[in-house]
Amino acid sequence: MTGGYDDLLAYLRRWDGRRRRAELLAALPRGLAVGLALGLAVALLSRARPWLTRGETMQVTALLLLVATATAALLVLLRRRTPAEQARFADRQFGLRERMVAAVEIHAGTLDADAAVAARQLQDALNAAAGVNAERQLPLSSRWRDWLPGAAALALLAVALWLPNPQEAILRQQRAVAAEVAQQAANLEALAEEIAADETLTPEQQAALQQPLDAALAALAEPDISRESAVAALSAAETELRRLDQQFDGANLSQALAQAGLGGDGASGLAQALQAGDAARGGAAAAELAGELGGMDAATRTDLAAELAAAAEALAATDEALAESLAAAADALNEGDTATASAALNEAAAALNERAAVAQQAATAADRLDSARQAVAQAGESGTTAGMAQGEASGDQSGGAGDATTGGAGGEDDGGGSAAGEGATGGEGTANGGPSPGGGHVESVYVPPSAELGEEGQAMELEVQCLGDPSTCGPVGGQSPSPLPSAAGAGGQVPYDQVLGDYRAAAFESLAAGDIPLRLQGIIRDYFAALEP
Repeated sequence: MTGGYDDLLAYLRRWDGRRRRAELLAALPRGLAVGLALGLAVALLSRARPWLTRGETMQVTALLLLVATATAALLVLLRRRTPAEQARFADRQFGLRERMVAAVEIHAGTLDADAAVAARQLQDALNAAAGVNAERQLPLSSRWRDWLPGAAALALLAVALWLPNPQEAILRQQRAVAAEVAQQAANLEALAEEIAADETLTPEQQAALQQPLDAALAALAEPDISRESAVAALSAAETELRRLDQQFDGANLSQALAQAGLGGDGASGLAQALQAGDAARGGAAAAELAGELGGMDAATRTDLAAELAAAAEALAATDEALAESLAAAADALNEGDTATASAALNEAAAALNERAAVAQQAATAADRLDSARQAVAQAGESGTTAGMAQGEASGDQSGGAGDATTGGAGGEDDGGGSAAGEGATGGEGTANGGPSPGGGHVESVYVPPSAELGEEGQAMELEVQCLGDPSTCGPVGGQSPSPLPSAAGAGGQVPYDQVLGDYRAAAFESLAAGDIPLRLQGIIRDYFAALEP
């Protein structure tokens, strides 16, 4: 009895295995259709927005196909059926008239039958099972209609991959920008660590230099930051570091000494350095002056003491340590103590050298930010795109130079209009596309003729209508324009060295605000660099 039932179970397991293979043949087309449909959805989504490249879409589709078909196969192969379920399928598929189900239920005790009846029923079930032709009654075949959905999805996917995807260029550019932003962020972190490890800087100086870097790093750390936003953040940090460079290099000293400078022959080198805002040269001049005190006569030392006292008073609110050193030197000279005066001037030299070192650190950091800004601005640009942008920039700049020339020549200023017009249309070719001095990579930057500047500055006419009627110009780049110095002389003329800083500051404020197109930002920076005396 038990042996006969085991034979029945062997038939049921063999038929269930064939059933699984038939179901697997039917499930594979469905799995392929699902995988291809998902791949098609990925391809269409990548055409609607920058997401995946063509090669990546194919890789994702292959992975989806593998997952979908494997899932369909596993659902078939891992399903377990009880003997009663196998028996019901066999009776239904092979027309066995409930023989298999009755035999299983009798053996399980769910159907009552005496031993003789049970034995005859089991033997009848085994005889019927032996007569089953499973290969004919349960064929392993696949219907062609089952493959139609997958074939349609494959055709649509092939078309979607074959047609050019306009989003792919945008995606590559975005990835290039993201990679460049990450690289420059790492460089800024290294720069911040260098500043923090510089023992020659005070904590206050380190904090001042690191603050722009921290702001730029915070902006670059924002997810999915655009190239424009990254360039604006780097430009703002660079502008702040340039300002710190000028501040530490002595620009504030120059302003403080504008009305009370060191004008005597004895301190002319120190005076010129401080008035020019050159801390390094001022430190060297102060040290040189300290060594010359012993050879000065009494009258020269008296004049020098007065000049140093005046300078100390002028610098008291700007640089207290430097002012104290100059005042100590002046007092010592008045008392005839050249040794103490020399020591005080050496202290002043040390203070100026410290300012110069900080200014140099700020300038170096600003230069590295400038390189980072240019790298981010050029990230993802193809040669053709870069060439078109350069051509457009050259065209725009040539047009701007032409406007400036027209404006200069057409001005009705009796004080110097013709001179400005000649400067704008001179034969050096700077307004018509020729290389301009100091212009770097820019080949179409208008640069006014160079001027020999004395201590008072040379009066030159500015070719802008804003001087005559500021209301016609409006704010620059959304910012309120910085007040200009009062014109020196008649006819809208101002000292060249006094007005340049105001215009440069206003332009850099606009760059930091991100209102200037990327292809013009480098031109503007080179323009003002070329205008430097």
